[in-house]
Amino acid sequence: MPSRGMILLITGLITASALAWFGAQLIAPESRALGNREILNRQVKDLLDQQNNGDLNTEEQQKLLERLLVLARNEEAMTQIELLMARQPKTWLWKLMLAELKREQGDRDGARKDINQLMTIQPHNLEVLQLKILLDLEAGREKAAVAELKKRFESKTKGKRIPIGLLLADLQRQTGQTKAAAALYRVLSNESPTDARPLLALALMRQEQGQDQQAQTLLQEARERRKKPGEADPLIDGLASQWRLNSIRTKGSNSVLRADSPKPQNSPIPGP
Repeated sequence: MPSRGMILLITGLITASALAWFGAQLIAPESRALGNREILNRQVKDLLDQQNNGDLNTEEQQKLLERLLVLARNEEAMTQIELLMARQPKTWLWKLMLAELKREQGDRDGARKDINQLMTIQPHNLEVLQLKILLDLEAGREKAAVAELKKRFESKTKGKRIPIGLLLADLQRQTGQTKAAAALYRVLSNESPTDARPLLALALMRQEQGQDQQAQTLLQEARERRKKPGEADPLIDGLASQWRLNSIRTKGSNSVLRADSPKPQNSPIPGP
């Protein structure tokens, strides 16, 4: 089953899950810098005590939520999200986070109910759609998920459908439709000649397929779109270096295996 992280990697919209992304937006820099569970647990205790005394405002409640997410105390985080939803009923992000947490806790029916509600008020929101697609995949509804994305993609204006197109192509790739995915990456690349993402996505797919030279060529084409000539590109340069290193290691391993293989012995020539 394809993971949501893999599906969303190429879209450039969310690097992991909706929960991780929204948590990263919420978590204050000082919280991430602490990285000390003991300190964070102590802060959570203090904030919960304040909450029990009725002294927690919305900002402090968000601080409590962000620390619970860092500590992976998901059930308590869900309670805080529900409280925030009561305070800010028009903030759809809370319901999306709640749906993602329910999914992670194994409550897929609850997650789907929340997502279906969100789809009625945010029908074109890609983050909501992404979680819906993941739930469809986990329910074995791959064909329905691909069909829905195709319909949405085809309704968009050419040259302005990169995000939904990348999601569709990556979903095709993850469900074994690699030829269709490659063709769609090329379509997107031609429609948006200054956008590097379709070429980068195709390069990732070719590298996965073991087509190292083609992957490197595509990376070079993507680099030319992303930066001015001669400028470094940390993402693409890093991928290129990693793939070259992996290729060298693979060739080295194969050479060692061939060297260690027993040499065939000549059969004795029978006498007259």
